[in-house]
Amino acid sequence: MDIEYDDNYHMHLGYYENNCDYESVAYKRLTEDIWDIYFDFKQYGIENTNLVNELTIEGSGTRIFSVNQKELDYDIGVQKFEKWLTINKIIHF
Repeated sequence: MDIEYDDNYHMHLGYYENNCDYESVAYKRLTEDIWDIYFDFKQYGIENTNLVNELTIEGSGTRIFSVNQKELDYDIGVQKFEKWLTINKIIHF
């Protein structure tokens, strides 16, 4: 199944604290109330060991997680991205 995205909806989610600068891109699926979040591992020099068979979009990276919501609130998206960065030991507190 090919996933199509709504060209009118995408959002950049960033983490810019503690001298870090990481960004992901969220795309809204065309026919579902789901946002897929992509992270470009290569851009940051990080090895992608967990998601090798996951969907990848050139220039946006690999899908790292999805959020089931019609409208994605920026602050919630950033919190979920920060949690993902922490769980995957990309950022440390």
